[in-house]
Amino acid sequence: MEPYQTFISGSLSRSRRNLPNWDMTYRQILDYLSRSERLGIKFGLSNIRRLLRASDFCYDKFRIIHITGTNGKGSVASFISTILREAGFKVGLYTSPHLVDFRERIQVDGKYIPKKGVLQIFPRLLALARTSQYRLATKLTYFEILTALALEYFSQTSVEIAVLEVGMGGRLDATNVFSDPLVSIITNVDLEHTEYLGKRISDIAREKAGIIKRDGIVLTGVKQRSALEVIEKVCRRKRARLFCLGRDFTVEPASRRRTRRFSCSQNFDYRGISHSFRNMSIRLLGKHQIENAALALATIEVLKLRGIEVGEEEVRKGFEEASWPGRMEVLKISGKKGEELRIVLDGAHNPAAMVSLKNALLERVIPYERIILVLGILKDKDFKRMVEEIVPLCQEVVVTSPKTERALDGNLLNKEVQNHISSSRISSADDVEGALNKAAKIASSNDLICVTGSLYTIGEAKRLLG
Repeated sequence: MEPYQTFISGSLSRSRRNLPNWDMTYRQILDYLSRSERLGIKFGLSNIRRLLRASDFCYDKFRIIHITGTNGKGSVASFISTILREAGFKVGLYTSPHLVDFRERIQVDGKYIPKKGVLQIFPRLLALARTSQYRLATKLTYFEILTALALEYFSQTSVEIAVLEVGMGGRLDATNVFSDPLVSIITNVDLEHTEYLGKRISDIAREKAGIIKRDGIVLTGVKQRSALEVIEKVCRRKRARLFCLGRDFTVEPASRRRTRRFSCSQNFDYRGISHSFRNMSIRLLGKHQIENAALALATIEVLKLRGIEVGEEEVRKGFEEASWPGRMEVLKISGKKGEELRIVLDGAHNPAAMVSLKNALLERVIPYERIILVLGILKDKDFKRMVEEIVPLCQEVVVTSPKTERALDGNLLNKEVQNHISSSRISSADDVEGALNKAAKIASSNDLICVTGSLYTIGEAKRLLG
């Protein structure tokens, strides 16, 4: 049902006077977002540019750090934003997807956009999109409307630096509307979304290199020669300065410290572009997170070239405070006999991310005797490669499906799992709740329940586990 149409007046900008608006409840906004999500993905910058122009959005109200890559974007963004907050900057953070609440995607100084802010900005953006002067060629997608909401909120709350994570690709992503980012980061490149980004690593690298701007600064952790050659070529053409992990800055794991919460911190040494740091500590687990931390540290280094200086104390404190839910996130639940069970949630949703999860488990960053795997994957993912990477490491597997139309059929997933483990060690559940219950009945206090395969699966698990 369409919200009731009214008119707003008062102290609005020139383009907003006498603008038709919709008084929407929060539930109506959630329903609208749910409908727009079904529109799927539509690449292009026309919609977002028209909408921001209609809202009189001021592009120089704040500076941005732009991040793309196949994996690790959110972790790098979290590290950078937390360090900058510790340095006294007012920081906006825009990431995707969310796990439980869409407001997770839009944060200022570590706090979600309040519902009041959503109710204030969201209806006005819809009204602008529907005026005859600025009518869009196509309906706004889920990602476009949330991107516009984030940028408007950052502008209204006087954010100084916004850390923006690309949704998909880079060149035609809705976040790619700024001409002069402080720094552009390409974390890594692997095969993903091939129906949109291309079938080859070099094709995907070319799309991600679309965030590189003329005379800009670029950081990357890309290792494949074919992908790096694409990025280097774009940097030469646009006269952008490129700094590479492993060449211009390096990182070495130092030690891991256990804590009473079954989690741990890990330390590393960093040799950078102009500075070196010893014995840095992060709470995020896995060697891949140390590389993500290196990209964040390099970012802090090159920000000095833009006149933004951050002290070592703020860097250390920011690293120690940074967290990223659903990525090797350790929780505790009660087992069938009331004993304490350990459960790790990791949103590995493509083969490369599954390799990182597998390696972290092999490193025993969390101690265990057996791994009880809860696995739910989306049908548009390379599920065969994902299963091949993780299942042989596990002693028991509970196959399930998250509650989304994109979920892979549980029977199909079950058959693939049987190629790698005895059918007697596989069980199935219709939903994530049932899978968690089955895993809790199987596991003992020395085991580790690992929930993975999709951020949808992880999001449902987080809701159920509180």
